[in-house]
Amino acid sequence: MIISTNWLADYVQVPGKVDDLVDRLLMSGLNHESTTQVGGDTAVEIEVTSNRPDCLGHIGVAREAAVLYGRPLHVPDPRPLEGAGDVSQSIAVEIRSPEICPCYTARVVRGVRVGPSPQWLVERLATVGVASVNNVVDVTNYVMLECGQPLHAFDLSGIRGGRIVVRRAVEGEPFTAINHKVYTLTERMCVIADAERPVALAGVMGGADTEIGLGTTDVLIESAQFAPLPVRAAARGLVLASPSSYRFERGPDPAMVDWASRRAVALVLELAGGLLERGSVVAGELACAPASIPLPAERVGEVLGVDVADTRQRAILTGLGFVEEPAVGPRTQRWRAPTWRRDCWRDIDLVEEIARIEGYGRVSEDAVISARPIELSPRETTVRRAGEVLVGAGLCEAMTRSVVTEAFAVTASPWGDTPPLVISPPLVRGADRLRRSLLPSLLEARGGNIAVGVNDADIFEVARAYLARPVSSETDSCPVEEPLLVSFVVGGDFARVKGLADAVLAGFGIGRDPDTRLEYRPVVLEPFARGRGAEIVLERGGYAAARIGVVGEISKAAAGRFGIDAAVAAAELRLDPLEFTASLERRLVKPSDFPAMQRDINLVVDEGVRWGDVAAAIRSVAGEVLEDCRLVQVWQDADRLGAGRKSLVVALALRSATGTLSGEEAGRVVDAVVAACGRRVNAVLRS
Repeated sequence: MIISTNWLADYVQVPGKVDDLVDRLLMSGLNHESTTQVGGDTAVEIEVTSNRPDCLGHIGVAREAAVLYGRPLHVPDPRPLEGAGDVSQSIAVEIRSPEICPCYTARVVRGVRVGPSPQWLVERLATVGVASVNNVVDVTNYVMLECGQPLHAFDLSGIRGGRIVVRRAVEGEPFTAINHKVYTLTERMCVIADAERPVALAGVMGGADTEIGLGTTDVLIESAQFAPLPVRAAARGLVLASPSSYRFERGPDPAMVDWASRRAVALVLELAGGLLERGSVVAGELACAPASIPLPAERVGEVLGVDVADTRQRAILTGLGFVEEPAVGPRTQRWRAPTWRRDCWRDIDLVEEIARIEGYGRVSEDAVISARPIELSPRETTVRRAGEVLVGAGLCEAMTRSVVTEAFAVTASPWGDTPPLVISPPLVRGADRLRRSLLPSLLEARGGNIAVGVNDADIFEVARAYLARPVSSETDSCPVEEPLLVSFVVGGDFARVKGLADAVLAGFGIGRDPDTRLEYRPVVLEPFARGRGAEIVLERGGYAAARIGVVGEISKAAAGRFGIDAAVAAAELRLDPLEFTASLERRLVKPSDFPAMQRDINLVVDEGVRWGDVAAAIRSVAGEVLEDCRLVQVWQDADRLGAGRKSLVVALALRSATGTLSGEEAGRVVDAVVAACGRRVNAVLRS
């Protein structure tokens, strides 16, 4: 945003030099880009963050300067003189898409004389980098740069049928913009149409058919409120960004819709003459619900570590446009946010406003700030714990796009077989599918790392996938399911990635409860190699067994599609069903002071018996003295073991927390383990 200092002086008198103003604005959050002398004026370019659309106009910046300097702010109150005729007889307005355009206003000025703008207007526009067109168009640009509310002026004679219709475009509908290029519209875009065709693309650009020219005598001034997302989609989809779309994408002040209309009409009457018809045509209602924010008396000092007097707090907030409401209690104020500050809705937002105006320099570097404990939600704790475990294991966190190409979208999802959701227009060129799993994105990232010479990029990501689901007419459930997933891709084999999955689940405390059981079951699923993939099933008392994850080695064919030519394995866990199942309270356990005893057993079982079933049988009877059990070797020999049988060599580590285990005690544990395996999986001890 480029500010003219001469123009700014119309609203607030700032003492001192421009450099001082620049420094104060910089310290309050408006970063300085450049200062340039333009004739007898000074152009100051500032960076305005997306949450501050109020500063995309001179009045908003003047409000900041007025508070910073403690000077009064002067904002014009335009009251244009109305002439003969009723505007409702000249134009009618209908809104068919209120979700895109909540409110639309129109005023009509007849008998204008279109011509060059006066020198003062030309110079002010030139200072901020805007070329003069004619007096009417220049007025709309001037008012937009003054208050941040975009306007548009139509040649009333070009509007057919005497009516304005705000509607969605028809798919494939052509539109000729004022740059005299023809654009093909989609039904996701909103147009301002007359009785026959579009005359403007809502919030973006006007049309050539109603452009203000030297022959224009009757002018319709539009001032409206448009939803940010449709404007952004239209501007980007057509590559047709404009100063208007830039502001509508960020949400200008709704209260400026009528003010800007009155201001523009007053300037048109002053600079181009004509008569203003009585009244204005207003369709719809402004979407505006400012937040009411409680502010405890001690909150500012608690956060900043320095006290700011109540009178000073009130002066700052009042100067910024906040309105004090009846107090909540004896020590809690309540403030209503101004319509132009929809980014303020919490007490910490008010603290930030006070801090940035009072000056962060007042906060001492060694100030003692009392800490307020923050209780994380189960979901936040679950996500953090997963990240802690994986980072601790040497993985790096990745952030990939939620959209993928059609080639990647065909990879099967562990969470359902519904087709991927397609978005239009694509957010990224060529990628128009919402991913159903994070694995393709991470495999693509792994392949990209390999392409630049990083062969050991073990990565993980916590993000959502998107699954379409049928919606019953009898329910209001969302048609899109968004499971929260943690996925990781590492170099190595099944054993390594399974170990990581075990570590994450152990970090959640899964398995501490004797009523819960984890089981790895073979599964055939892309992109895993056949016979090298498994699903992780959680069984809980009173609940049906549910898949909570998949783990396996990536097949060579799948790895090749992503440019990976080395052994790689991956896993994906679903976090949303775990956040209330997990036991996330950290437990400190003192290691035993006594030595461990090692015992190996050789069990012969049927070939179809899974190691998970054997491990479960061992843990069911070994008790607290079982420190670890590991599968050491699998051996098959039909001549020695019999057809369809296999030998499992299992290493047991036994340790007591109260004393050194004797050989007899260890032997009793081993006997109980062998008996339990015999009962549960038909195992026999190999002689």
